[in-house]
Amino acid sequence: MRVCYFGTYSTGPGYPRNRMIIRGLRENGVEVIECHRELWRSATDKVKAAKGFPYNIRSIFVLSITYLILIIKFFRIGNYDLLIVGYAGHLDIFLARILNIIKQRPLIFDVFLSLYDTIVHDRRLIKPDSLRAKILWLIDKYSCILADMILLDTHEHIDYFVREFGLPRHKFVRVFVGEDDKIFRPVKRSIKNNHFEVLFFGTYITLHGIEYIIKAAKELETEQGIHFTLIGTGPLYEEMNALAKRLDLNNIDLIDRWMDYDELVVYISNADICLGIFGGTEKAKRVIPCKVYDCMAMGKPLITGDSLAARELLVDKENAILCEMEDPMAITNSILLLKKDKELLNKIGKNALSIYKDYASPLAIGKSVLDGLQTRINNA
Repeated sequence: MRVCYFGTYSTGPGYPRNRMIIRGLRENGVEVIECHRELWRSATDKVKAAKGFPYNIRSIFVLSITYLILIIKFFRIGNYDLLIVGYAGHLDIFLARILNIIKQRPLIFDVFLSLYDTIVHDRRLIKPDSLRAKILWLIDKYSCILADMILLDTHEHIDYFVREFGLPRHKFVRVFVGEDDKIFRPVKRSIKNNHFEVLFFGTYITLHGIEYIIKAAKELETEQGIHFTLIGTGPLYEEMNALAKRLDLNNIDLIDRWMDYDELVVYISNADICLGIFGGTEKAKRVIPCKVYDCMAMGKPLITGDSLAARELLVDKENAILCEMEDPMAITNSILLLKKDKELLNKIGKNALSIYKDYASPLAIGKSVLDGLQTRINNA
């Protein structure tokens, strides 16, 4: 099989999705030809472009030039059996559909997320009744209508798209996000801590529920030997930093910067526990974030919020600790449980790595895409 992987998709740090699908297909014996021109290099760029659409003239100009380059590249790639539009390709798929008219091959769209839900409800950057919100809703809906098959990361996320946009369920295939095991893999500690280290890393968005982590740190302030490290920055960093100062915490460090993978891996390897997400947004209940896969791939014990989406991959007290969302005491009690029960701590880390290999490694991700395609062909 020869696949054309098409679009303005991102492949840099923080964006494992496209890299995992491309590598996963290759590890399953598929030839993948990339027809690619990166447009937005960061989440901030993407959000600004989506928030300003369709009134940002500069973005429209840059997009036009980018698409001209993609068209030229497309006509140089030759034949293909399958056309995949990578994340974030909500606009790319309109161009891909036109170009694919010539060869009439199956068109797959890795939608990954809803622009409407992310910008309007999760980050609350646009009012729900605004014209921009309606445009984003229409882009979400019709970008999916154009695809023959749509990839999403959880069944809960699929349920949302089916309900919100009136889309047929049979077009969707669940493909976990996964992570690169060449980067995130079990590594021996480089530092022997004299304390019990709890680690969070992320982009400081509402979905993460960082305020509950900080409040849990306050609850554990008098517990000897527990220390928190929070790595990253983002929209809520200043607010969270102010909260930590207001609580006068002495058991937490906030590292206000992005880290390259090599440095982040060191921090993860030296942690006793890693934390996932605890926010109460609807989106938080529908997704399994990248950080969960990062930690699983390194065989680290994980605590994250309990949701139907999380339970698609994780089992409480088997390969993770699942606790109530929006609840500092639930996080507190989960940390104490693992600190006091070394056998459970080690079991969860070991089982997390095993589940990662079976369901979220590049090989497993590629197989999920191909199995989904085969099912669609058989049911056609």
